[in-house]
Amino acid sequence: MKTLILLIILTIFSHLLASDSHWEGAIVEKMLQSMSKDKKPVICSKGTHLNNVIKSMENVQVTDDCKKADFVLADKELVNKSCKRPKIVFSYSDYRNCSNAVGVFFWQKGRPTIRFSSKRLRHFGLEVKGELSKFVSSKG
Repeated sequence: MKTLILLIILTIFSHLLASDSHWEGAIVEKMLQSMSKDKKPVICSKGTHLNNVIKSMENVQVTDDCKKADFVLADKELVNKSCKRPKIVFSYSDYRNCSNAVGVFFWQKGRPTIRFSSKRLRHFGLEVKGELSKFVSSKG
């Protein structure tokens, strides 16, 4: 009986985690498409958490070669690597400290938070189009 209850709880918990990855993927995909000149941007990413996020994205191409990527999705392990492509990071401190971070997506008080840096976007010749343009900040 205890095993059955534990199995039910684990199943529910795994669905909740998958659902979060789905929403994160949808938001990050929207961020990438709002900056990209291509309909299907090429991204480079590594990390267990980001692999789950990428699985839910339909309109991106994934590569292991940073030089072939349009953007890098950077978890803690990729933030300070030598890849000079524009990055989307997942913590505000990484956004402040990484000069290639053009955008950030993170959860704050249970709500998704998005921010883009106008200075860094200009540096890479990028522009945020559409409904996400209101999240472009001239600070940092």
